Amino acid sequence: MESAANFFLTGYLPLFVVSTFNSIIFFAIIIAMLFMLYGFYKSNITSYHNKIKAMGLQIEDMQQHLDYASREEAKARADAKRSAEARDKLLTSLSHEIRTPMNGILGMTILLEETILNPEQKDYIDTIISSGKILLNKVDEVMANDLLEQSKIDRTINAAQQKNTDLRNCVEEVIDTFAVRASEKSIELLHALDENVPLQVLTDNQRLHQVLTNLVENIMEHKPEQVCIGVHIIKHDSTDILPSLAFTVAAKPLGNTAAIAILQSEGKTLPDSSLEDDQNERHLGLVICKKLVEEMSGEIKAVNDTNDGFIFSIPLHTVTLPAGTAAGYNLKDFEGKSVLVVNSNVIAAGILMKQLRQWKLLPVMVASGKEALQLAGENSFSLMITEMILPDMTGMQLAGSIKKIFPQLPLLLLNPLNDNRHKEEENIAGAITVLNKPVKQHTLFDHILSNIRSDKKAGQMQDMSVKKLSAEFAKQYPLRILLVEDNPVNQKWAAKILGKLGYQVDIAGNGHIALDLVSKAAYDLILMDVQMPEMDGLEATKMIRVCLNKQPAIIAMTANVMHGDRMACMQAGMDDYISKPVQLGELVNMLEKWALVIADKKLA
Repeated sequence: MESAANFFLTGYLPLFVVSTFNSIIFFAIIIAMLFMLYGFYKSNITSYHNKIKAMGLQIEDMQQHLDYASREEAKARADAKRSAEARDKLLTSLSHEIRTPMNGILGMTILLEETILNPEQKDYIDTIISSGKILLNKVDEVMANDLLEQSKIDRTINAAQQKNTDLRNCVEEVIDTFAVRASEKSIELLHALDENVPLQVLTDNQRLHQVLTNLVENIMEHKPEQVCIGVHIIKHDSTDILPSLAFTVAAKPLGNTAAIAILQSEGKTLPDSSLEDDQNERHLGLVICKKLVEEMSGEIKAVNDTNDGFIFSIPLHTVTLPAGTAAGYNLKDFEGKSVLVVNSNVIAAGILMKQLRQWKLLPVMVASGKEALQLAGENSFSLMITEMILPDMTGMQLAGSIKKIFPQLPLLLLNPLNDNRHKEEENIAGAITVLNKPVKQHTLFDHILSNIRSDKKAGQMQDMSVKKLSAEFAKQYPLRILLVEDNPVNQKWAAKILGKLGYQVDIAGNGHIALDLVSKAAYDLILMDVQMPEMDGLEATKMIRVCLNKQPAIIAMTANVMHGDRMACMQAGMDDYISKPVQLGELVNMLEKWALVIADKKLA
């Protein structure tokens, strides 16, 4: 009791009350702060939820816009693809519709030229033929310019597609694209494929064609003396890595395979697409080339500087060809024949001599007409191949001198496109063969074969278009021929030509009729048009290859000359190709070539 009394008496009670009151206030403050923090937290959470909801709506809206843009892009790509296909179809149709009647016009004119004419009539005929060829050159030029422009924009429409590609044909089509322009600028167009390069490979031929086209155009802008396209195979040290197919485009050959591999490894990388400038067409063309090559799993480099040239490589995928799908270049009966090459352009002459050596011929080169005359007098040659432009005289002057001294010596004159000086001297032109540059390999081969045959007589090694047709030709080169052609004028022209050569020809107006005829008779050779009603030439050829035991040689004779047309004919099973308007000399040489091939097969 005493201690309790002391507690109250000493004033402890007020102190206890104060302490309790302070604790209550403290806890109240803590609770108030917690409520404030909770309110602040709840407010922020609500704000964040609102923001997330707003962002979700924004993302949903953006996704809708993206989906719409994707649909519009897909639609635009589809429209662009349809537009490109329609453009190609229109160009092909225009070319076909112009070339088909021109084949009849020029063909009948050439037949008329084979008759007896007075000088005035002969002049009229020459004018018609010359005007027709000018028109065709203009058509080719328009189509080539369209191809060049389209190659700059047709780079993202289609995905890369691996197809069987005839490399030489692809390169020669690019060369043809620039033939007229190069002739106007006096630029020599050259191409060389190494001997070990396969006939066909598996690659995207459209992209390959576009890359080569853009690079050749780039080099031509600097007006070099010549533009060279080279094709090589680069083998790697590791067997796990496929060999590469290397292409060079430059103002001169870039060396052998080892040198090209080094140049590519040390070359400059082309501009990146991020630097693309639509105002700089040259830069844009290189950006496109880089993109296209990368799409083919390849690599492209500039040699030192873009003015010096380009090297690009793609993986090499070879194609195994069925036996008998293509004609080889066989000069086995004439191996070791000596050929005199007259050319002051060392690079062009070197490429030509390399090709002649691959055919087992023995070429000798001189740079001037004077040297050629001297060497021809000291040695025996089976053939002379000369340029029109020489340092000391023209090719026609050299041909005139050669024919006076050595009338038995066959002579090929390589003439610049649209250079008609050889027509001013008909007597000389009639005794030689004139080939307009750039010359395709198969054309050169056919004319070499035609000229060095041992049974040719003096004066017989001439362009068939400047001499009378002879029925003796069919006796020397017997063939049973079927002509498949729907155009009546072209039927008439071809039948007349073949008749004057001594052939009895059967005619079919479309593929169905052709199939009916080949089932009843064995033909050695078929001249096949491509575009025909009911069944076209490609389908008819495929059916013939499947159905017949004894297979004829089939030669496409068509007005379709767009990129890929020749390849389409070869893939359908055709053996050779002649474009309309058909040149008389080309047709005669084609008949002679295949008559020899067929005769060899019969002997075998």
